[in-house]
Amino acid sequence: MVITFLPVNKKIETVSGVSVEAAAVKAGIETGAVCNGRGTCGKCKVMVTKGNDRLYTGEELKYLTDEERERGFRLACCFSPLEDTCVIINKQTYESETFTLGGIERDIKGPNSKESYGVVLDIGTTTLEAILYHINSGQPVLSKGMLNPQRIYGGDVVSRITYSLAEEKNTESLQNILLKACNKLINELASQYGINVNTIKRAAIAGNTTMTGLFLGRSLQKLSRAPFQQDSYKGVTLTAREVGVNIQETGSVFIMPGIGGHVGGDTMGCILSTRLYKEKRKILLMDIGTNGEMVLCNGGRLTACSTAAGPAFEGGNISCGMRAENGAITSAKMVDGKLELHYIGEEDERISPTGICGSGIIECIFELYTNHSIDETGRLLGTAGDENLYRIWKRDREEIILTQKDIREFQLATGAIKAGIALLLQEAGLQAQELDKVYLAGNFGSKLSVTKAIGVGLLPEVREENIEYIGNGALAGSAKLLLQEITLDEAEAISQKVLHLDLSGKETFEEEFIKALSFPVIKKTEPSPQ
Repeated sequence: MVITFLPVNKKIETVSGVSVEAAAVKAGIETGAVCNGRGTCGKCKVMVTKGNDRLYTGEELKYLTDEERERGFRLACCFSPLEDTCVIINKQTYESETFTLGGIERDIKGPNSKESYGVVLDIGTTTLEAILYHINSGQPVLSKGMLNPQRIYGGDVVSRITYSLAEEKNTESLQNILLKACNKLINELASQYGINVNTIKRAAIAGNTTMTGLFLGRSLQKLSRAPFQQDSYKGVTLTAREVGVNIQETGSVFIMPGIGGHVGGDTMGCILSTRLYKEKRKILLMDIGTNGEMVLCNGGRLTACSTAAGPAFEGGNISCGMRAENGAITSAKMVDGKLELHYIGEEDERISPTGICGSGIIECIFELYTNHSIDETGRLLGTAGDENLYRIWKRDREEIILTQKDIREFQLATGAIKAGIALLLQEAGLQAQELDKVYLAGNFGSKLSVTKAIGVGLLPEVREENIEYIGNGALAGSAKLLLQEITLDEAEAISQKVLHLDLSGKETFEEEFIKALSFPVIKKTEPSPQ
């Protein structure tokens, strides 16, 4: 039996009864799924033009509209064809294209044959990001990012860990996928800047505990069960040849040390970039992504924790969720009972809304809550409650919706972050109002309305002027290693002084988490835009 995937034009030999998703994963084709084929995300919508038996499962009836079913759409993880089948996948899901990161302009001086270069990489669960540096001048010259291709095995670290442990070969498979993607970024940086990869003499890499383990090909067995601790969190120095990174073969590759549990090198990068280890003030550092890592500095004493926020803040597990690219709704304001929206690329009349990214989800939920379309428990009210969805945008046959399930996913993610912060503050004997500063890292933070993030409970209730967005702290901290502003031994010594707070061992975590699921009480004053 053959499954033909279009428009990639791949024909996959398989046996009857194997799901389209399983066949796609085996062939390295992305369908958009983030739940590792469990039927819980509804993201793997494909159009079946041949071999569609139209025997829809309960999950498909839940996630596919009547119109989509009429047009031949199926969920790839739920449809197991019994004959030759033709499947059309969304162009955006199968392309592994790179994109330029914001904030770094290409150096107008151009390459110099006498110059040495270095590269820093942030290997995130959802996104991989890299910056090329002039080592002599210490200046960044070019940047690239791409979605992590490992996401075909699940959108969060738990899914990746589960897959890596299912079969002995799977860890190596995930390692190879990650290494290939990192080398693609490096190759494109070198090619676009007009240099040979052999002129790149160093690389510094940071990632969470799971991603670092997979990059190094380590077993994730101990991360899958309590007390969720790897054997080692030490920084590592290898040659490019040893690790397989495509820079000068004898070049050094520095792997950022981690801290403990799921608090890894990306958090250490944030600590280094903010010099939090030298602070005497009361400061909370929040790195919000698929994982939520928080570090509390209390007069020089650092305590860190991690919570499994899931991919909701990056558009995952949200019915119309997407990353921050053209067409992504980033902000909303309720005017006369209707949401006025802003989206990326709106100045181009050819671009219309296609989905909603993390900052847009926060703004829409805030507006619906403060305008009484959602109650404090997150329940949709009125007509939206009857339909279990709110139509954010609609034009002809196209629409962008926020479902009751989407709101619950958001509450779970926010609740985990909020509970983690509560326990950090309790350990230190502090109240949120006593914080002198909140550093906010994470890709969606640059477009985030602080007022609305506080209003839905994602950020602690502090003075807005005390909240500062620091960008990608993992990359900024890695640059300090790359440019030898700090040695790996010094970073190691700092990491060992950070206390890891294991939330899984805290009896009060569940209590705090349940309390954090409800939205904060609405304040009477009109929020000012950020």
